[in-house]
Amino acid sequence: MPVRYAGPGNWTVFAKPLKYAELSTLIAIPGTKAEDKCLVVEANLWQTFGEMSLWIEALCIHEWCLFTERVQQENQSIVNRGFIYQLLTDRPDNRRPLTWERNHVDVLLMEGTEFVCPWTQKHICCGIRYDLDHILPVSLYPINELWNLVPADPYYNSHIKRDRLPSQAKLQQAQPHLELAYRNYNTSGSLSLALQEDVAIRFSTVFGNAASFPGVLSTAVIDLINTFADSRNLARF
Repeated sequence: MPVRYAGPGNWTVFAKPLKYAELSTLIAIPGTKAEDKCLVVEANLWQTFGEMSLWIEALCIHEWCLFTERVQQENQSIVNRGFIYQLLTDRPDNRRPLTWERNHVDVLLMEGTEFVCPWTQKHICCGIRYDLDHILPVSLYPINELWNLVPADPYYNSHIKRDRLPSQAKLQQAQPHLELAYRNYNTSGSLSLALQEDVAIRFSTVFGNAASFPGVLSTAVIDLINTFADSRNLARF
């Protein structure tokens, strides 16, 4: 309904959704089926969504807090916007653990694959302790998407990086090691599929053949980190 009534009247900002089979010359979200109804977003508006995504996400959280505060609860309890905000943004201890990702990375290490910590350049091979580091800290991006997870030096991750973002110099130094991690993930059938799915969700314009994909992705990830840092004036290491 918010989409239908956006702007003055009905269907004035967005056209009424139609089945994908009835549309033509459009770029669909990966996995779209012919019978799925699609909401068409014009290219200029889509670009604006991308450029303004951090502010749009913050505004959506704010408006959802205000809306939820007004909804009558089944048990007649009263919730306030601060409580809802905490639920939406707090550290997600209830999210799925990294066991699945670690198990598959461990298999790669046992098969002789080698990673390099992007922050210390420490080589990580079978038998070496490592953390799966969230490049964008969980406090900023509380989702375990595979592009955001790389094997890293556990001491550096816990005691130095913590919840801070890497500086421009650190990112430049880290890029080849991020690219290596993504290339290693692509050698595992399960990790490759998960990486492709997670990238499609966050980076709709990142694509390429198997050889170029890791490099294109590492560049997109670095651009996203810089966008976070610039828009929120965050501490960097």
